[in-house]
Amino acid sequence: MRQKKPSFFQGISFQLAKIGIILAILLSFFISAIQVYIDYLAQSKELDQLIYRVAEVATPPAARAVHTLDADLANEVVNGLLTYDFIYQVAIWDERGNVLAQADKALTESDVTWMGGLFTHDDASYSSDLIVAGYEQMVAGKISFTVDRDRALENFYRRSEINFFVSSFRSLILVVLLFVAFYFKLTKPLVQLSHEINEIDPDRPGAKRLTTLKSHKADELGTVINSSNQILDVIELSLAKRRVIEQALRTSEEHLRQIVDSLPVFIGARNADGYYLFANKALAEMLGHTPEDMRNVHISDLLKSSVLDVDTVIRGDARVINNGEEIDVAEESFVSASGEQLYLQTHMMPLQYYEEVVCLVVSMDVTERKLAQAKMEHMAHHDALTGLPNRLQLVERLEHEARRAVRHGYFGAVLFIDLDKFKNINDSLGHPVGDSVLQEVSSRLQSAVREEDLVARLSGDEFVVVLTVLDHNQEVAALKAGEVGEKIRALISQAFIHEDMELRITCSVGVVVYPEKNNVVHELLRYADTAMYQVKEKGRDAIEFFNEDMADKVSRQLVMEGELHRALEEEQFVLYFQPKVDVQSGAIVGAEALLRWFHPEQGIISPFEFIPVLETSGLIIEVGQWVLEQACDVVQKWSKAGLWHKGMQLSLNISPRQFRRDSFASDVIKTIEQYNLPDQTLDMEITEGIVIQQIEEAIETITLLTQNGISFSLDDFGTGYSSISYLKRLPVTTLKIDKSFIRDIIDDRNDRVLVETIVTMGRLLGLGLVAEGVENSAQLDIIKSYGCHYYQGFYFSPPVPADQFIALLEKRPSK
Repeated sequence: MRQKKPSFFQGISFQLAKIGIILAILLSFFISAIQVYIDYLAQSKELDQLIYRVAEVATPPAARAVHTLDADLANEVVNGLLTYDFIYQVAIWDERGNVLAQADKALTESDVTWMGGLFTHDDASYSSDLIVAGYEQMVAGKISFTVDRDRALENFYRRSEINFFVSSFRSLILVVLLFVAFYFKLTKPLVQLSHEINEIDPDRPGAKRLTTLKSHKADELGTVINSSNQILDVIELSLAKRRVIEQALRTSEEHLRQIVDSLPVFIGARNADGYYLFANKALAEMLGHTPEDMRNVHISDLLKSSVLDVDTVIRGDARVINNGEEIDVAEESFVSASGEQLYLQTHMMPLQYYEEVVCLVVSMDVTERKLAQAKMEHMAHHDALTGLPNRLQLVERLEHEARRAVRHGYFGAVLFIDLDKFKNINDSLGHPVGDSVLQEVSSRLQSAVREEDLVARLSGDEFVVVLTVLDHNQEVAALKAGEVGEKIRALISQAFIHEDMELRITCSVGVVVYPEKNNVVHELLRYADTAMYQVKEKGRDAIEFFNEDMADKVSRQLVMEGELHRALEEEQFVLYFQPKVDVQSGAIVGAEALLRWFHPEQGIISPFEFIPVLETSGLIIEVGQWVLEQACDVVQKWSKAGLWHKGMQLSLNISPRQFRRDSFASDVIKTIEQYNLPDQTLDMEITEGIVIQQIEEAIETITLLTQNGISFSLDDFGTGYSSISYLKRLPVTTLKIDKSFIRDIIDDRNDRVLVETIVTMGRLLGLGLVAEGVENSAQLDIIKSYGCHYYQGFYFSPPVPADQFIALLEKRPSK
């Protein structure tokens, strides 16, 4: 029977809109009422102060009028008070209680008195003793006046009335917009789905399938449609098979046997005592017998290995035989004679078999469908690669655990884990190796926690661990969470073996303890993620707990951003220069310009603090242009003074945001043309991370600038991707070996091998080689023996101001 299409007012959108309107009106009314009441208190206080000042001004002349019995002066005071809109009755008495002057005025009705009635019910009367000047404590009389508080607060009532209705209208508009969104996103697809379901022919359910909605393929509605289509197909198949069986029952027993035996379903007939009188071939083989062997065999002898309860089966048969019932078992678990786990969809019905009524049992193997549904359900809640719970299951489980923690008064923790530099493995060894590492990481994470804890994979190389029931004390719970985090770090840092190759990675872990301040699940995940990124900023491979200081850090960064704007305007920036020295001759062949910030109050601020803020705020574009112009200007001055010779280069560090800007190349070309610098005077240092993500665009930019006389160096080489495949394509002229390799080159054989390899590769590619961070003669001797061309470092000179660098040039002539 087709159901009647629900009316618009019965739809979900209307119901949600109705609830939303009610809640919005109530909330708007409540908030507005509170605001109006607060404003009313403030206005009342101001009114009382005004009345006090009015009384203070009126009292002296009133006192003189009473003392001198000057009725004219008294009337003048009374009339003066009545000029105020909110005062409508005034009287002055002498010391004997006689009225010296008195007046009042009619009140006009205000259209906002209804609101005034909510706050004030009676007019306020004020009186004051009249003290004669020069006669201490001598009361000459009294003055009193009555105030219409509604008239005094009329403007306030009007503003409150307007604000109240505007707030209510805004809430109503919001609900209407939500209603429209719900209608097009949910109600309209459901109406279409309901209409198509009503159009399904009950006799041929598989003939017409539900239309797949393109915009809902990946959500729950798409899953419902796909599952419904599968069910329709299964029902269609089941009905077809049932018709075949009914047709076979109308033929002879032999013909029935042939047909039934050919069916891919399990068919059997049992009497009231539990003995099989009939079984088709499929059922017999599934139970490890032949159809002939199963006749007059008791069910208890056939279902010994089955998970079915024999007594339950016999009771079900009795219901069918004695009461004429038909029983459908949508799904039952069954173990075959071979030990195979099957899932059956069974129909039991009474059948007149010769001279007795028996229970005819028809079962269809739905194991594949069951496994497919289980797989689909698993896929919906688990990560396909690692088998770990995905974000959907993580959120559901964490919500449950947070509520349970609040209810029972204990604390748990959320650990946000990100693998450090995992992209290097994918890029250098391929995604199959990366997938293998992720699978091993998931296994190690599971081994590091208890069974009641949860390990989930969010995406890429991000994992989340939910630790439950740590302790009733928050500090102890945090300590235990930290211990688990350290255990995880230790496990992750162990070597991964792949085809005799030893791979090592580390992880950064952010931790937040729950519950705290009724934080919702997404806030907990965001806090843990924030803590993890704090680890990234501090150098990776560590644990960080989320705390209020992290929120404060964001505020500090905003403050610093404002100070950096001021620093650029007030010229607080300055360039330092670190010499670049020829390894063989010791001559200065150039320098690297480094940005320094001298804060007027805090002194010099480390570049590690302000450079990231420049980058994230976008101010790096303006500061980078300032650095370029200052560098061009100083080189031009040194050249005119004969200190900067042909062949010397000044290196500038270029940030990712600068380099990827569309107008970067044109701005640089315009600047160097303005200063008319010789070719190859400026060298721009870029990192591997800048070019690897958009290598074609990077090559185009570098090539254009190279054609205009600017050379490029690859900075921090060896710490990033270090892929020869893109290195040979980039039009760079120099490789700068990162100081992390030079620092331990004396004691660490691996660093020596890496540096020697980089130098050899660079020389074979015809590239210049610069070693950074050379701090002693032993390090210099090693890189000299490898054939490195140039070096920088404290061994020769740290970065120095321009005047000190000039002194170095004069003392140690360039090459």
